[in-house]
Amino acid sequence: MRLSIITLLAACGAESQPDPYPLSKEFYAWQCKDYEDFTEVIVTTETCDEDVQFIVAELHLTTEQILKTNLKTAYEGDCQWEESFLLIDEYCVQVEGVALTAYAY
Repeated sequence: MRLSIITLLAACGAESQPDPYPLSKEFYAWQCKDYEDFTEVIVTTETCDEDVQFIVAELHLTTEQILKTNLKTAYEGDCQWEESFLLIDEYCVQVEGVALTAYAY
């Protein structure tokens, strides 16, 4: 019975996961702004590639902490991807940088 379930799943074809593609710095931009009560780091990139399923941004801080979030588009088919990190206890001088990874088929 167990073998037949595995065979059935293999025959149906398990949905493959998208592959990660780290983006080099020339393909995205980020900026940091300190405000009175918080710090905002905005990350943007642009791609119209329909194979891209999602894009993950990693924010690296001088404290060796790494924060992650998914970039979003305003609507289906939009080529502009963007997201913000809102920081309460950190300032721009504590941001080492941002790295992006696109996941696509």
